[in-house]
Amino acid sequence: MYAAHVPAPMKSGPVVYTDRELLCVLIRLAQGESTLGRRTFEQRRRGAGPSAPLYERRFGSWSRALELAGLDAVARPEQLRDATTKWTQDQLIAAIRWCLLVTGSTTLAAYEAWRTDPVNPKSDVPPATTIRFRMGSWSRATELACS
Repeated sequence: MYAAHVPAPMKSGPVVYTDRELLCVLIRLAQGESTLGRRTFEQRRRGAGPSAPLYERRFGSWSRALELAGLDAVARPEQLRDATTKWTQDQLIAAIRWCLLVTGSTTLAAYEAWRTDPVNPKSDVPPATTIRFRMGSWSRATELACS
């Protein structure tokens, strides 16, 4: 029905960090706490160190990286525990399929550029952050959309 899922292309060049090195950075920056939120991570990391998006690309999601490092997944903020979204899973997947149809790509960058195109903005499709949060990762969402 849809094109086979093709993961986003990797940047060329050597892998700067091994999985073990990345996980050790998470543990170090957790500073003895049981978990480490993305915002806290970004505040504590050194500018040249690995970024949160690198962890998400390498391990599939921030939560999975924390799990592999032996840390607890970040709990949903108390004020958002009972929050609902106006987007169903079918709508999230349909938005990615629409983007693929129009742009020929399912990369996060292509999706956001398409969604926020100043000439033709799409207020009727969810932001990529919503899709990533609800589906666990952008890769998982695009895999579901292309299957």
